Amino acid sequence: MRGIRQVALGIAFSFFVLSLGLVYWQVVKADTLLKHPANRRMILMENRVTRGGIFDRNGEVIAKTQLINGKKVRVYTKGEMYEPALGYSTVKLGASGLEGSLADWLLGLKRPTPTQSVQQLFALPREGDDVVLTLDSRLQSLAFNALKGKMGAVVAIDPRNGEVLALASQPSFEPNNLDQNWNEIRSREKDRPLEPRYSSLYPPGSTMKVVTSAALLRSGVNTTDLYECQGSTIINGQVIREQNDKAHGWVNYNMALAESCNTYFATFGVQAGNEKFLAAVKGFGFGQMVPFELNVPRSSITKAEKIPTTLNTNLLAASTFGQGEVLVTPFQMALITAGIANQGVIMTPHLVERVLDPSQNVIFKQKPQPWLTALSKAEADKITSAMVTAVTDGTAAPGALPNVQVAGKTGSAEPGGDVPTHAWYIAFAPAENPRIAIAVMVENGGTGGGAAAPIARQIIQEALTRK
Repeated sequence: MRGIRQVALGIAFSFFVLSLGLVYWQVVKADTLLKHPANRRMILMENRVTRGGIFDRNGEVIAKTQLINGKKVRVYTKGEMYEPALGYSTVKLGASGLEGSLADWLLGLKRPTPTQSVQQLFALPREGDDVVLTLDSRLQSLAFNALKGKMGAVVAIDPRNGEVLALASQPSFEPNNLDQNWNEIRSREKDRPLEPRYSSLYPPGSTMKVVTSAALLRSGVNTTDLYECQGSTIINGQVIREQNDKAHGWVNYNMALAESCNTYFATFGVQAGNEKFLAAVKGFGFGQMVPFELNVPRSSITKAEKIPTTLNTNLLAASTFGQGEVLVTPFQMALITAGIANQGVIMTPHLVERVLDPSQNVIFKQKPQPWLTALSKAEADKITSAMVTAVTDGTAAPGALPNVQVAGKTGSAEPGGDVPTHAWYIAFAPAENPRIAIAVMVENGGTGGGAAAPIARQIIQEALTRK
């Protein structure tokens, strides 16, 4: 009898746990599951729901649903230009990118109007909401076409409010007729068109020096003091070399950043110590998830930990100029640049500007919010001054514009192996009142000044001609 009682109790307990699980998933987490991009119900709902349109900041159509031969078809009017960030939505493949992450808006589920709620309750045909993005098709087109024939990314942000103005990745893919072309797109292993390079991780090279600058300034480095660069130095038995072993001679902080002097930043970075360096990188968002509509992997300082509690001297020295084990996304680098431009405050990045219901009433409007305070205004001003010097008298000169003061920094990052360096360029303008911050990365492009700066210059120039 005792055994039968234990079995009965076990069965009863199992049913109790199962019931709790059903309640949790079907009631508590019902909305989360419904809105997940991998949930087929979201796609199948579109048999009766007309997915809302996606527009750029100027009202240009990026994605819309059309009735073709009696069948709803998702049409991407800009073709490859917005991929893979825009993503896709098909019954066969599901949803990805913004089509997936914004599905609750596009299907009218997030803040349904009374009419939408009744239509949803009775499974009636209805329309979703339209989403207006912060992206600018003119800047996006420039970025996308400037990257053609290369592998890389461009991220442009308004540093004042966090609006993402351009988010380009090359190579890309054609999202129209995706079901038919899917196998061919997936088979392109060499150029990886589905990879969002704006959120891929790369060594940042010398663009990291703007982050290291915060540690140097907080350690009391006198920015006017001179340091003699002899082309290389030895720190704790490790040889730190300049690019092409170039000796920069006597440099102060501004000229060290302008000439991209590795030994200066390694020497004074090690003197500042790993605590100040790690505090500086954390302040710029390393090791943290970026609050954004798309997934951006966390940038990291070491392979073992995104932000370690300490760094040995050799790894610290290499990290100060963006080598060692440092990995960063172009998106993060754009945020870092925007933070310097915005007097040290990194605004929360966002792509959604506003949402309109089927009657074109505004039901959501984005409110800019600060994310991190990376620098004091005085620190941001000093780094800006050095970045201006980099454009007027240093390696960032290819990004200069007539009658506009640009603040910039180049980077040539060694990815490992016998391949060309990744080419980086970060910049903002006008330096005295920034309206755009940008990060450009070209995989194995060589020098930042040669491959990345001209791309940034085109986009900044176009942005500043607009009101």
